[in-house]
Amino acid sequence: MKDENIFTMKQPALGKKISDLRKQQGLTQEELVEKCNINVRTIQRIEAGEVTPRSYTLKNILEVLGADYKSITENVVSEDFTPVLGITPKNKFKVLQFSWIFGIIYFFLGFPEIMSEYYRIEEGDAILTNTLYVLIKVASMITFFFFIRGFIATGKIYQKSMLSIVGMIMLIAVFCFSVYDIISIYYAENWFLFMMWVRSLIYGVLLILLGIPVLMLQKKYGGLALITGIFEIISGVVFVFLIPELGIIILLPLQLLEIILLYKIAENHKEIA
Repeated sequence: MKDENIFTMKQPALGKKISDLRKQQGLTQEELVEKCNINVRTIQRIEAGEVTPRSYTLKNILEVLGADYKSITENVVSEDFTPVLGITPKNKFKVLQFSWIFGIIYFFLGFPEIMSEYYRIEEGDAILTNTLYVLIKVASMITFFFFIRGFIATGKIYQKSMLSIVGMIMLIAVFCFSVYDIISIYYAENWFLFMMWVRSLIYGVLLILLGIPVLMLQKKYGGLALITGIFEIISGVVFVFLIPELGIIILLPLQLLEIILLYKIAENHKEIA
């Protein structure tokens, strides 16, 4: 069965509406699930606004509650979700599901990329051929794009505009610096060290700004969001004070935390049968 309106419905408004209707009928969650033939955990998560149910599940619930499906789906919609970077109300959950997978690929691509940059700065030599270096840079840009889209989608879902905005700025910054890195292997080698400090400062500010809205996810994702946000802020401060070597060391566990956080968010927003 194809979902028509359900993906445009706005949580937690949908969950609150179902909760209100249930209470008006004088039903407990246990009594409702018995009539709907679903489990208690499912209705708890729906009413809490944690997940979006499939259309036939919602129709079943609303039928028991004596409410009109079409009326509810037309009235409880996301009016402030503006599609950006291919993220729409219909595909935002798929974006989340793919983001952590690309995050893993991006994480492993970082090792040859970092080693190459280190040798260029410290040894003045390249350990990769120009072609291989360009391929890694391009692959890193692509995977980072799909990785960071997960945070942009999260900002949209939880109405954390700062998270979405910083994510988009980070995409622009990574693209610009990656293009410069590719060009610099042929030209402007003398500017490489100066650009490294500029990059460190910009990344530092962006990481701090990213950490703030991630901390605000603590209510839903507990200690994981708290630790991830703290790591992002600490890493940002280190980069701002122009200590990129230490910042890169902190980035390794930070990226793993970000991947796990996106995985948890994606799992939390799987469609419920």
